[in-house]
Amino acid sequence: MLLLYAGALPNALRRTCWTIGFRCPPPVEAIRLMLRDNGGADRFICSEVFEHECYDLPPACQPSTILDLGANIGLAAIYFARSFPNARIACVEPIPDNLRLLRRNLEMNGVTAAVFGAAAHVEDGAVWMEPAAADYGHKVTPTAWPAAGEVFEVAALAIPTIIERLGWERIGLIKIDIEGHEVALLSERSDWLHKVDAICLEYHLDGGRSHLAEIAEQYGFLPPRVLPTGLWFLTR
Repeated sequence: MLLLYAGALPNALRRTCWTIGFRCPPPVEAIRLMLRDNGGADRFICSEVFEHECYDLPPACQPSTILDLGANIGLAAIYFARSFPNARIACVEPIPDNLRLLRRNLEMNGVTAAVFGAAAHVEDGAVWMEPAAADYGHKVTPTAWPAAGEVFEVAALAIPTIIERLGWERIGLIKIDIEGHEVALLSERSDWLHKVDAICLEYHLDGGRSHLAEIAEQYGFLPPRVLPTGLWFLTR
């Protein structure tokens, strides 16, 4: 309750981070999280994941490995860990402050996951990112000089590099929420998709249905479908 009304609290009572706890229906059950007083951004993601269950996937999806691209502060990874307790999980997140909370939230909920402090990209190296008003909206930009605003540089890893470092033969489920960069990731040097069994993603630009239909046909997925929560889902 204090977090919900944190913006109205006197300065003496305000905090940058709050630890909250709540209980969800099985298999998620008891959750403890560290969330920031950041204009509601962390609360919004928390509501999406745990209240609206945006990653409640079809029963046939039972991945043994899960790669979370755009892991933010770890909420989807925690949900996946509770839903698929035997799965190995890896998180990819480029923003340092998000990474700090991601590691803390995983620890608080007993989740073991590999964490990569980088942006998912079509090749290894570095990319420029443009900051957003909300802590879940930072996005890769193709240039160091966007039309407006500042940019910052982060490390970047290609999906084949991540798979190799993890020692995985296949990705049972890849979750993608990378603020529009999914278009490049799924279009350029994307033969790694042959090693993926299911994809759950938020497609941020226009043309998602046609693009994902092309990917499904090229890499042997069933036709893409929209989950009740509005996310796209592809499986074999």
